[in-house]
Amino acid sequence: MKTFRFLVFQTLILFSVASCSYRPLFAPDEIPADISITEDRNSILIEPLNGAAADVGLLFYPGGLVDNHVYNKLLSGFSSATGVPVVVVKMPANLAVLDIYSGLEIVEDFPDTARWVIAGHSLGGSMAASVVFKYPDEFEGLIFMDSYPANSAGLSGWSGAVLSLFSSIEKISDSERMEQTLSLIPPATWIGESSRVYPADKSNYSVLHQIDGGSHSYFGTYGPQDGDYTPTITREEFHSEVIDYMREFFDENGWR
Repeated sequence: MKTFRFLVFQTLILFSVASCSYRPLFAPDEIPADISITEDRNSILIEPLNGAAADVGLLFYPGGLVDNHVYNKLLSGFSSATGVPVVVVKMPANLAVLDIYSGLEIVEDFPDTARWVIAGHSLGGSMAASVVFKYPDEFEGLIFMDSYPANSAGLSGWSGAVLSLFSSIEKISDSERMEQTLSLIPPATWIGESSRVYPADKSNYSVLHQIDGGSHSYFGTYGPQDGDYTPTITREEFHSEVIDYMREFFDENGWR
């Protein structure tokens, strides 16, 4: 009886947490017309309607307490621009920390996809890094969106490639956080409009890019988020820049 009551209590807590999650704020007609979105209880699949086979896919971990669907607009834009299918992992109570390795089970449903890149926003990015830390050979690349690895999951020696995108200079101005970020990822180079040079050796490297005027919630389509900075650019401008750098990252590494 005590076990049953405990399970009921846990369920109520998870429901309460999930009900407080940030919800999507976009209309269906904002999704590119050439994109198909299908989903089941475990994931959301975003892919081009032309059905062209792709040997690389992007696995995405949502941020903490953020509805899984808020990233559909950004990731649909990326898939439309690159032809790369995206799989968004649905997390219990919208918290990736509760089921860190669930994405590994989902990619098994795509046997024709030979290579995977994993990405995540905020808490989702940290949990994605933990997956790579434990299973380093399963992924060729990792994309952080306002995120970095946990201290226990440093990837400085990982042979893969990392793209780290920051929403604003305010988010990375703390020197201690910046030092921690750089020490936990492969050797890093800043890239921007004036310098977009990638290392010649496409292994064990990171590239970092700051999107001026953005905000943390802009990686999704929700907000404003508690404690976030006031953006000075539009969400559309922000998404365009994110997609541009993600597409370049894939091209530079020969993933499409």
